[in-house]
Parts: sequence; structure tokens; C-alpha cells
Amino acid sequence: MKAGRLTWAPAVAAVAAALSAGCAPSSPDGGAQPAPSCAYVVEYDGRTYLGREETTVPLGRSLGPATRPACDDTPGDGDDGEGPVATTAYAVRGVDPAVAVAVAEDGGTHRLVVAESVEDLPPELRKLTEGS
Repeated sequence: MKAGRLTWAPAVAAVAAALSAGCAPSSPDGGAQPAPSCAYVVEYDGRTYLGREETTVPLGRSLGPATRPACDDTPGDGDDGEGPVATTAYAVRGVDPAVAVAVAEDGGTHRLVVAESVEDLPPELRKLTEGS
């Protein structure tokens, strides 16, 4: 094989995967089907945070109210989906709240949420998320 073909193969595979990931299956009437579930999104202090799986985080002080926006992952099914959910944001010890906070969930747990603007987790946050 030529070296040029080897370098193109991963690029073609990556492009194909990206394109197929962005496609939603269509319904019988030709419309796109909705996503299977709503993303775990939290709004706090003018920022949008994306949920992670970690629920054991070292909590700091209460920062104030936060909101999970309304979500309707199955439009047209006869219900209005989930309304907004009020929650409380907490500082994560050792982490700037502009980077990540924890939010209260049912059952006394707290979920880690990271600001959507964060591309790479800082070291203090990586320590919390490794092995989770």
C-alpha cells in the first residue's frame, strides 16, 4: 500500500463517523425523530453547564439557585415534556465555579456539572473524575 492511502483511510473513517453521528433517523412522514433523551443541562450564574456521571464530589458552600431547563425529547407525543427544574448549585472544593459546580439531585446526591465552555478539565477537576 502507498503511504498516502494509509493517511487517508483514518480521515475518511473519521468524517464518515462524524456525518453519521449527526444524522437523525427519519420518521415515516419524512420528519426527523427526536433524540432519545434530553441532555443533563444546568443553567447557573449566566452560564450553561453540562452534566457528568460523578455524584460524589467534595462540596463547598451553597452558591444559590440553578435551573435545569425545560425538555421535550418527544415532541408531538401529546405531553409537554419536562418543565424546568429548580435546584441549588454548590461550589466544588478546589474548583472555580466558572469551571464546574455540583447541583443537588433527589435523594441527597449532588451531580458534577462542567461549564460548556471548558474544553480541557483542569488538574484539580481531573483528580475528581478519574476512575469515575
